[in-house]
Amino acid sequence: MMDEYNVKEIKKKRVKNKARMSSNHYILTVGAVIVFAYFLLTSYLIKLDARFRNEAMSQKDINKDSFVYAKPIEGSNGGSIEKEEPNQASSPIETMGTPTDTVDEPILSKPTVTNDNANNGDYRLKAYIEPINQKDWEIKPLPVRKTTAKDLKEEVFDRVKCSTLPEQLPTSEERAPTNSDPFLPWIHDVFPTADGKYIQFIAQNKRRCQSGTRMGKIKEFFQPNIALFQHVPVSRLKDKEGNWRYRISSHEEADLDGIETRFVCRFKPSMEETLSEFNLNYDYHTLRKIYKASFTKEGFDNHMIWSSQLLFKCPVPPTLQEQIRLGKTVTNDYANQFIDIIPIRTPPRYGPPTTYLPPRLYADKNTWEPKKEWGDNHILPMLEDSGRWENIPICKPSLMTYPDHGKEMNEKEMEEHDAAMADMAEKNEKKKLIACTWTSSSFQTRGGKTTVNDGDQRLMQWLEFNQMVGVDHVYIFDNTGAFSDTQSLKPVTDLFPGFATRINWPAKICNNRPGNGDNKGERSSQYAATMSCHLRFGAHSDWLMSADTDEYMTPLGEHNSLKEILHDVEKDGQIKVLNWKSKRSKPRLQYFDVTPNSDECKKNKCFDPALPENKTFLEVYNCNIEKPPRKDVMPAEKAIYKPDFVKLFFVHYATVTTDSQIGKPEADAKGLGWKRKWNGKPFIRYADEGIEGTMLHTKAIVAKETNFWNRTADIMPKNVKVGLEWPRDKDEKTHPDFYTTIHGAKYHPNCYPIEKLDDYWVPKLEGRLKARGWMPKYDNDK
Repeated sequence: MMDEYNVKEIKKKRVKNKARMSSNHYILTVGAVIVFAYFLLTSYLIKLDARFRNEAMSQKDINKDSFVYAKPIEGSNGGSIEKEEPNQASSPIETMGTPTDTVDEPILSKPTVTNDNANNGDYRLKAYIEPINQKDWEIKPLPVRKTTAKDLKEEVFDRVKCSTLPEQLPTSEERAPTNSDPFLPWIHDVFPTADGKYIQFIAQNKRRCQSGTRMGKIKEFFQPNIALFQHVPVSRLKDKEGNWRYRISSHEEADLDGIETRFVCRFKPSMEETLSEFNLNYDYHTLRKIYKASFTKEGFDNHMIWSSQLLFKCPVPPTLQEQIRLGKTVTNDYANQFIDIIPIRTPPRYGPPTTYLPPRLYADKNTWEPKKEWGDNHILPMLEDSGRWENIPICKPSLMTYPDHGKEMNEKEMEEHDAAMADMAEKNEKKKLIACTWTSSSFQTRGGKTTVNDGDQRLMQWLEFNQMVGVDHVYIFDNTGAFSDTQSLKPVTDLFPGFATRINWPAKICNNRPGNGDNKGERSSQYAATMSCHLRFGAHSDWLMSADTDEYMTPLGEHNSLKEILHDVEKDGQIKVLNWKSKRSKPRLQYFDVTPNSDECKKNKCFDPALPENKTFLEVYNCNIEKPPRKDVMPAEKAIYKPDFVKLFFVHYATVTTDSQIGKPEADAKGLGWKRKWNGKPFIRYADEGIEGTMLHTKAIVAKETNFWNRTADIMPKNVKVGLEWPRDKDEKTHPDFYTTIHGAKYHPNCYPIEKLDDYWVPKLEGRLKARGWMPKYDNDK
């Protein structure tokens, strides 16, 4: 009985256990289904949210029905002009005639609402910082921004004086708004064109300042700075409240003036709006230079030098053009007209330069899909809800702001001068040759290892020389303020009234490292100054020279002035850029006292290579390692060029030209034989060093560069920094075993003086300097 009972109990327990296990399995299955459903629902909601975010048309979530849309009329260049349907509100743009005759006139968005700040008299320079969420860039299509004015951080600067505008712009690391909002361009200069039709901006690419392998976070943060180099097409529309709005579109849907833009330009106090234009298409130049991409996400693209200077301009409304042209926008050195620039915020496009080129440049199919990337209804926020630069002063055209004569003028004299400059610009009267240079009283060599203090002396002799060889006028961008609050080059430039104009330019270099290696140097201040001179003054000269104060473009052969050389060049008819070869010359040992004058030099057998008293750099440094014409040169040439041919000049090179920017459709239509690779021929050549001229590069050396010079001269004479000159009747080929005697010791020569410099130019320069008393004594304080 006992055994039978136990068997029954065991069977009951088995049944209960089986039922319990079945119940647990059921619960687990249901749980798994619930979890799976939860994940599906979450995923769906995330996608739905992204979709709603994209469809939101503004921070107020205005829907499509809130806007008056425009019907496109087909225009030139694959663009469109917007015109409303009958019985609708007034046209969203004001057109001046037909599309074919509106090239020189901006299309306007006129305000229907009043901005409080436009009339309250507060015209201090301001920046409105907008938060950036780069994670939104990963969502396709790009979500519409929902920022409001409350989300923006206001940064206020002093009201800017027009005569000192470049030095007052917040370019420093401590003050630059682009360091907080990299969609705000790093502006170094802004000015109107002489005809009053554009406000020109010169900005620098801040991302290039720190390009090393360890700078990944910085380069990621500054991605918006490179997005500013790429155009975005937009079209205009009105909401039902009468506010003008902008929609990111395709090339085909964009307004005629919105096909290639990046900024909304708002003029004050009129509050009229125009769309910015680029001075050049950066991606197209990348294509012509056979590079794979303009920018890389990793940020290793500093070798593409054309991506350093961001050049764009805002078309001026016709109602303001004459006022600006005549210099009537300034009262007591303060502007009475202003401009705001509002960036269109889209992420950078990485990939081939043909990804999204406008039809006028490249008619082949683009790989970029605007609707996929931006959506078909991406409306930008109201301007007051957008990060922006505000109250940038509209000053006088450049010849009025920086008079050639440099004299103090009373109100009447200033009015007469401004009228004369406006008349000269309107008649297109030009000088033959203007020179530009960026320099300072003292500077640090690359890497900041050594300070050189001969800037005043160099500028003095360089100005005297260039006046002697026929330069009409020189603009000096004085960078001394980057190193000193008390000194400047003004005492030197004051010695050359009517010939030299000084522009105070204290913007600092953002990276003074060498130009090679991991974290390449970026001489941002110099690059911006180069283009400032080009765009401010190039329109007023047939030719423009770009050179440093240690570089002497010297006529040779039968030529005794640079203008004679240019006259011969112009006979060719095609040459637009005359390059001058560069190679550091050597200071001749015979002019120096080689006795060590410091404990360091006693130890290292060096000497002080400072320029001897009453000697010129032209004479002392006249020793090149080759006789002209030279073959062993550096890729650091300088140029005299036609400013109307060159669109972007980068210190050494005519980088972008009107020829390199001719679009493929235009070239094909004109039978020009478009080729992808552009090399500048037949418009660019080097000066013939045999019969035209040479450039003597008198780059200074410092004491440590003469360390153990004697030993080096005995073993490897070509490597020593000082010059051991060959006699005129001998050279390395005919007398390989020749030794010259200097300071009582024999050395194998390593360089050749240029005979015309010693015989003609040096005595002539010395005579002019002696007439001045060589280096006049003055107080270098500002």
